[in-house]
Amino acid sequence: MKILEQPLLKNKTRGIGLLLFIAIGVIPFAAAFIYALLYSFGIVGVMSTGFTTRFWSTVFKTGTFFESLGYSTAIAAIAVFLSVVIALWLTLKFKNALKNKFVLMMVYMPLAIPGLATAFFIIQLLAKGGFFARISFAAGWIEQSSDFPDLVNDNLAFGIILAFLTMIIPFFTLLFLNVYKNERVEELSVLAFSMGASMRQVRNRVVLPILLKKTRILITLYFVFLLGSYEVPLILGQESPQMLSVLVIRELKQYDLDKIPEGYVVAVMYTVIVAIAAVFLFLPRKKEQYV
Repeated sequence: MKILEQPLLKNKTRGIGLLLFIAIGVIPFAAAFIYALLYSFGIVGVMSTGFTTRFWSTVFKTGTFFESLGYSTAIAAIAVFLSVVIALWLTLKFKNALKNKFVLMMVYMPLAIPGLATAFFIIQLLAKGGFFARISFAAGWIEQSSDFPDLVNDNLAFGIILAFLTMIIPFFTLLFLNVYKNERVEELSVLAFSMGASMRQVRNRVVLPILLKKTRILITLYFVFLLGSYEVPLILGQESPQMLSVLVIRELKQYDLDKIPEGYVVAVMYTVIVAIAAVFLFLPRKKEQYV
């Protein structure tokens, strides 16, 4: 009897969990999305006059959304790529040192710092009146603070990328280290060496494929997360182009009420793009067979 009750209890718990997820996560998100969609077509809102595609046409004509999307995608892709490369190097180069509790704690510490604090810290370091600018002036490398290169609020988004790197590298390092241990990559490498594989072959055909395959979904999710990040681009970004989240908030807070629906248009388009990416990311795939 108890054996029969266990599956029923398990199914009941899953059902409750699913209902809570729908109530807390799905319904509020769906309601917000529908409201934004209706607002973008002028059906609801302060200045609503009925259904219109005028706001969508304006967004497409100006091209601001696509410029911001390309800019955001480039920054997020560069930050994720560099973070993955550096984290892989740290994991493979210092995997023994990372077993030390003190070293591991130092890796954990940046994860406890909010993005807002990281952005302000980078401003204090890299701005024209910041720490490195003062050192350069004291050393005689520049004649005045304005001669210091633009490293924050710059066209190349150097400050934003640097902030992202300080936030992501520790996370990916710990992630790769955990996968390295759980997947017994060390033992597989030793086995490959015993079969005559070179160091390069073991790294390229055993270690890297395992680490990247096991973490590819998290890497993609982090890319999506950076694509929609707000605090760091707001503080360290330039006026134009702006990253998507900053653009959306700027449009929604316009004094011109006619501009607010354009902000909802941008929000809807961004949400649709992320939703499509998530669907393709989590679509069930056929199990790969190893020959």
